[in-house]
Amino acid sequence: MSFLLGIDGGGSKSAVAVSDGISVLATHTAGACNLTFVSRENARLALAEAVHGALSAAGISAAAVSSVCAGVAGGASPEVAETIAALLAELLPHASVRVVGDTVIALEAAFSGGPGVVCISGTGSVAFGRNERGDFARAGGWGRTISDEGSGYWIGQRAVSQCLRAMDMGRSSGLITGIMEKWQIVTREQLVQRCHQDFSGFADLFPVVLAAAEAGDLLASEILTVAGTELARVAQIVLRRLWGGRTGLEVAITGGVFARSSRIRQVFSNIIRTERPEVHVRLIAHQPFEGALYLAQQAVPQQALPADASRVAS
Repeated sequence: MSFLLGIDGGGSKSAVAVSDGISVLATHTAGACNLTFVSRENARLALAEAVHGALSAAGISAAAVSSVCAGVAGGASPEVAETIAALLAELLPHASVRVVGDTVIALEAAFSGGPGVVCISGTGSVAFGRNERGDFARAGGWGRTISDEGSGYWIGQRAVSQCLRAMDMGRSSGLITGIMEKWQIVTREQLVQRCHQDFSGFADLFPVVLAAAEAGDLLASEILTVAGTELARVAQIVLRRLWGGRTGLEVAITGGVFARSSRIRQVFSNIIRTERPEVHVRLIAHQPFEGALYLAQQAVPQQALPADASRVAS
């Protein structure tokens, strides 16, 4: 029997799923393989752990895998795709390997080859869509230093910036206290020093902002509202580029930021539907690795799969 592997390589973790073409047999999660943030060696170790863990849990060998698709952050870059493909070829020498961007597998997880828009907000953020003619459009997602509006990293960075402004004005805030406790610091000077020394820690502050907003902190609530607004603006760009007139379609949202913040979801939906009331906004029910499994399945001759393997089910 032919087995499939679907990989979701995001900014914080690598998730691997094994399927027989009908259902997901096992999954395993390891560290990040995003080459923007980790070395080639660390990416190799993360992929090896995730792949071997999933195969072991499913009780199958690497030789039994015929097709693998990996959706990774930065996968649209030929250099990144070639590097990840080479690492996977070492782990799965008998499988055909395809590497795409993480936006592609998120789109397929939501729409399985059909039209629609997906907006992702996790460590980073991006909007990506496909219309009925097969045209694609993307907006945002150009990296944490210049883009990724509304992402976990952006929220954390903005939280620190707004807290410093509040401290300059002599204002107190539960958000300031939360950030100080999270980073185990006590002075403004330590806060500034920490920000300049470690750019990777901003995304870790998203739960702090969320907790402060839920406790009624106005500064934190405003940051989440602006995040939802920024994400909606990115999605609107894709909608306008792919659909000039009004038409019934869906915008699927996914990622840890959307999943954890009802405020961001509500702000996002309100802005989208104010301009396009016919558009339905929904959280993606499927995991991104299911989109990778869908693409892996397309590369396998149908005779190699069970007769009813038209759609991998979780």
